[in-house]
Amino acid sequence: MAKPPHKKFRGNRSNSDPHRRKTEQNRDLATPDRWMPRGEACVEARPPLVVFGGIPGETAKIRVINRGRNQTYAQWVYSSKPSKNRVDPPCERYFPCGGCPLMHLNEKGQRDTRLDLLRYELKSVGLGSISIEKMVASPSNADFRHVVKLTTGRSDRGSPRIGAPGRRRHIVAIPDCTVITPDLRELVLRIYHLFVDMDVHPYHNGEGTLRHVVLRQSSSTDEILVTLVAARRAPILDDLAAVLAGADSKVVGVHLHINAEKTNAIMHRDEEGLIRTRHILGKKTITERLADTNYQVGPGDFFQTNPALADLLYRDVLELCALKEGVPLVDLYCGVGGFALAGAKTTGWAIGVESVGGAVDRARKSASTQDIPAEFVHGEVEEVLSRLTRRLGGRRPTMIVNPARRGLEQGVAEKILQLKPARLVYVSCSPRALAKDLAYFESNGLKIRKVTPYNMFPHSSHQEVVALLESEDLDQIKNPSRGPRRRVTRSPLGSVKGRGGGKEPT
Repeated sequence: MAKPPHKKFRGNRSNSDPHRRKTEQNRDLATPDRWMPRGEACVEARPPLVVFGGIPGETAKIRVINRGRNQTYAQWVYSSKPSKNRVDPPCERYFPCGGCPLMHLNEKGQRDTRLDLLRYELKSVGLGSISIEKMVASPSNADFRHVVKLTTGRSDRGSPRIGAPGRRRHIVAIPDCTVITPDLRELVLRIYHLFVDMDVHPYHNGEGTLRHVVLRQSSSTDEILVTLVAARRAPILDDLAAVLAGADSKVVGVHLHINAEKTNAIMHRDEEGLIRTRHILGKKTITERLADTNYQVGPGDFFQTNPALADLLYRDVLELCALKEGVPLVDLYCGVGGFALAGAKTTGWAIGVESVGGAVDRARKSASTQDIPAEFVHGEVEEVLSRLTRRLGGRRPTMIVNPARRGLEQGVAEKILQLKPARLVYVSCSPRALAKDLAYFESNGLKIRKVTPYNMFPHSSHQEVVALLESEDLDQIKNPSRGPRRRVTRSPLGSVKGRGGGKEPT
């Protein structure tokens, strides 16, 4: 190991600060106090010292990378007395990539870290006494990711690059990434060679063509869908698509998405909030299967990256709902079908709400082809909920919410309570947003019965959390034996729907 640098962390603190005395005595040493939400360790200071690769309670030599006004960023170098949970990361690009910030921990250390972050957020909103169930492990900690998002650019010397966005704003090649499927690893390497051999111009500082390449593989069929994200149309993109979908390739479809905006976002939403793509060749969608239900997944659609664990999560959520025939199931933020598609087979009717129009179209197609009595509404969740009360006719529904990382939008929680759900299952990828929303529901008549974390993203600090809430008068609720009529009914937005859903007016 290279000799550690002899530098010290200098925070803007008084001489009486014990952390400063500790750091001054050991100029290149630091002992982090807690975990940060993104998986780094943090020394409580002014400004805070964030250590990538560090472990709270473990004293280590560090290398300061950047001293900012709001925080100082450093990298772990060496520990003479390493934590019992420390391991050597099995990836040589662990430090430059940064996509797996907990890879320096064993399985127990990673699990404890995620639980600490979840407990911290629950405690911060007064829910510290809530019992947390045992974390559900991923069936595999390697080869589990079925999605890859590559970015393009140029090095400081101007040479083209394609790979993962690294920690220090540079692109890191990932030909041997251990967390993506073997087929995707092989395709990533192939794309890299094609990128160079075909002289595809990367997007850089407003110039060039190709910005990103998004790959998604189905765990049930092994088929791969490719989306090329470009700043502008160019013939070379059609040539690239044809080669990618050539003989002996599992690539079954290629799409093109134009993103000319000066933004870091991979996909661009238009004025209607839609992610529009152009189908170049092959299939438009691939099929995934969760909880014995098929889902059509297209470019830009949200779908879990770890299908093996997602299947367990879907089954658990449906079990928590205690679904019964005739009891309405309302699934908010349902994506390409979500829990409504799988749950309707038990309840006899379910409705899913989603703001992305393309995802709604694919959900309706999945319902129709499988003869599932679920319908799907395209619209903002708050607006649809405002018109759903009359539709349910006083029935006390079971509700599932699976919002984006920011949690429920303003006004959605209030609208949910107006429907007086018998049960509410909240699925979240953000402990902070989940805690905030759970605290609101708890203070307004819904009781938290169960909180279960899932290791959906091994080697990272991210986790999926499922919370079950029940109405205080659950035992007294008597729903009619029949759900809402579905032969010819009007959706909350006014369009006519039949069994399996229909088209919304444009």
